[in-house]
Amino acid sequence: MKVRSQESGVRSQKTGGSRQETVGRKQYAVGSCCLLLTAYSLLFFILLTEVHAEEKTITLQDACRSAISTYESLMLSQEDLYQAEKGIDKAISQLLPSITADGNYTKYSESETSSGLTTQPENSSSFTLKLNQPLYSGGKEWSLWRQSKKKVESSRHGVEANKEDIILNVSKAYYGALKAEKVVEIKEAALKRAMEQRRVASTRFQVGDVTKAVVLRAESEVANAEAEVAIAKKDLFIARDRLARLIGISEDFKVTSPDIQNIPEATIDKLISLSLEKRRDYIQSRIDEEVAEEGIVYARGNFLPSIRLEGVYSRKDQDPKSTLFKEESIYGGIIFTYPIFEGGLRKAELAEANSKKRQTELKRVSLKKDIEVGVKEAFRNLEVFSSIVKSYERQLSFAEENYNMVFKQFTYGLSTSVDVIDANTTLISGQSSLVNSRYDLQIAIVELQKNTGILLENILGADIK
Repeated sequence: MKVRSQESGVRSQKTGGSRQETVGRKQYAVGSCCLLLTAYSLLFFILLTEVHAEEKTITLQDACRSAISTYESLMLSQEDLYQAEKGIDKAISQLLPSITADGNYTKYSESETSSGLTTQPENSSSFTLKLNQPLYSGGKEWSLWRQSKKKVESSRHGVEANKEDIILNVSKAYYGALKAEKVVEIKEAALKRAMEQRRVASTRFQVGDVTKAVVLRAESEVANAEAEVAIAKKDLFIARDRLARLIGISEDFKVTSPDIQNIPEATIDKLISLSLEKRRDYIQSRIDEEVAEEGIVYARGNFLPSIRLEGVYSRKDQDPKSTLFKEESIYGGIIFTYPIFEGGLRKAELAEANSKKRQTELKRVSLKKDIEVGVKEAFRNLEVFSSIVKSYERQLSFAEENYNMVFKQFTYGLSTSVDVIDANTTLISGQSSLVNSRYDLQIAIVELQKNTGILLENILGADIK
């Protein structure tokens, strides 16, 4: 009996063990599936994140198009253009006939008669339809129409000039963001070098090759490098925020380095001639001068007579009606008007128009001089930046070689930590100077294009609307 009970116990233990093993296998399988699902989910999320990041990459052309479609100052200039176009409609309305309708109803206290004739009815009403067609007014209407057309042309150039201003600001902000990214990379690389210097200093201190002061100085350099990285990242955030404000994007995005623009091959005189031909603001100044001339023509028209054609349809009713009462009448006439004295108003308006003409001439001459100075300044800046880029490239090459040599000497105890710090400072300065000069060169090219009036075509090409 004892043997049987022991055998049954062993069987039950084996059965329980097999059940536990089966449950364990199931749990392991479920856990493995969960891990696989989690891994696939993470991989899918990472892929989505990468795709999303690629979608948020903005080129310089994309940034300019976005700014042109959303920036408020351009919308304001477009409203100016719309108002100028409505000015043409207003001018045309002065050439077309006008039709007015008048209605009148009068209730009297009582009717009166005299010798059997009604002298005052109880009530009366009338309706008048009048047509006026100007025939001649000293040429003022046509002058106003020509002024309106020129103002529309000027407003169109104003919209294009505003686009160029926006593109210039966006380009500066875009290159500013790129510059800030490069500065972050420079500061992070400097932090890695400082940490490597600290590691070497600690190793040499442990073997008694240097004093504790060298390690502390290395720690100080690491702390300073960390602070520089934090400041550089802050500047990067600010640069991106400024760019986002211009292009009207609130989501996170990244910028990419555009193609390096070639330096224009032209003399200053050719660039100045090109700017006087292409600059929208200078074209506007010439159009404003033409508008002022038309203003003089308009003011002179006030000294000439005006002639207009008038036609009237009239219908009346009264109660009681008199014997001579006429219900309906139609008549027309030509009205000739000539002002004789108006208190000197016409002379004052003509003097004002002549003054505005002189004012527009002075503005155009002043703008021409400013354009010449601006082109020369942009050209000189371009020459300087193109030359210093090459100098900074040589400086950086020497600084990198110097740092590598000094740091290797420091590793073997042939140079001091001060030598390494000095070499690192020179390297950072060379890297920063080269980055700044390269992007400043691109900005100088953009500014020269802006000063010569070809920025809009060069950045956006044919797609400038």
